[in-house]
Amino acid sequence: MSDRSATPPIRIGEAEWIVMREVPDRPAGLVKYFAPSGAPAYFRCVTWAPRSEDRRLIGRFATLAEAERAVPGGRRPAAPATPTATDAWEHGQVPWDAAPRRSDRYA
Repeated sequence: MSDRSATPPIRIGEAEWIVMREVPDRPAGLVKYFAPSGAPAYFRCVTWAPRSEDRRLIGRFATLAEAERAVPGGRRPAAPATPTATDAWEHGQVPWDAAPRRSDRYA
């Protein structure tokens, strides 16, 4: 069984949710819905940190439930490590084309 909390994502804005885990006073992740013009809509999931620049990309997902399941449990450091070329995806430096396409989800 997973060590994740049964708490569903908490809506904090029109298209934004926080995901809680076992630390009750600190979110584990932040999910935001995007519907770009000319591209498939997606839920962008990042680790939570007080400052936006300290958040790290977890991924882009087709549903809110998929994004919530991707948020890791447990304590994670809010301050980032020094980025390297090998972790470009984690730092949100991968182009849009690297994200799963709608056609991939229905194949």
